[in-house]
Amino acid sequence: MIDCSISKECLMNVGYTLCYTCTNDVTHAGEKMHKILLLEDDKYLRTTLTEELEEASYSVIATDKSEEAIEYTYAEKFDLYLFDINVIGMNGFELLALLRDAGDETPTIFLTSKNKTSDVITGFDRGADDYMKKPFDMDELFVRIRRLVSVKKQYKITETIYYLPETYEVINGDTRIILHAKDAQILEFFLTHPNQIVSKEQILCEVYEDTYITDTTFRGYINKLKMAIGKEALRNIRGQGYIFETL
Repeated sequence: MIDCSISKECLMNVGYTLCYTCTNDVTHAGEKMHKILLLEDDKYLRTTLTEELEEASYSVIATDKSEEAIEYTYAEKFDLYLFDINVIGMNGFELLALLRDAGDETPTIFLTSKNKTSDVITGFDRGADDYMKKPFDMDELFVRIRRLVSVKKQYKITETIYYLPETYEVINGDTRIILHAKDAQILEFFLTHPNQIVSKEQILCEVYEDTYITDTTFRGYINKLKMAIGKEALRNIRGQGYIFETL
């Protein structure tokens, strides 16, 4: 979870944007943990999976309700989804289809007792990256998780524009634009919150943590991104913030 609070020191600096102090999940070695959203209706299995994943240094949020899962996807950035299918509320197939339609490309593994070939086909048609039938071997699950969280990501911004997060590159046809680190972090924030109006304060909380910047500097970052990915994809919403729209 990200815990944000307004820094008193920032409030004292007149003319600067409010600054937020943020605490992210990290490993003991100081590296960012991979964050997993687990949707599983069986309490015992949900608890067991959570314990095993956390023991392996993954950060886990677990629920048995699809509606809660949707709320978590709005509030958090996850590296992987583990979804059961027969859960409270809409089923896992419907949930993943909804997320994919909203532009959420987070890698997803279905963990389910639905073992017919037609179920597997439906799972992949809805956008799954993998499908495991219960009962499954925990070691095999971890191998599949590691494969997905280590896959090089590529975000499609428009039909011709892509973003490669590992190299901070925006690819537009034959043109390659290499972003500075902060530009890339802001872009990644927008990419993981598609079609949502986000405030400047939300972006500062995620990207700048306890560092303050001037309004002019912040607008400069936004303008650079607009030049890289197109003004049509990233728009100002007067009095509210910004929105990245999937085209």
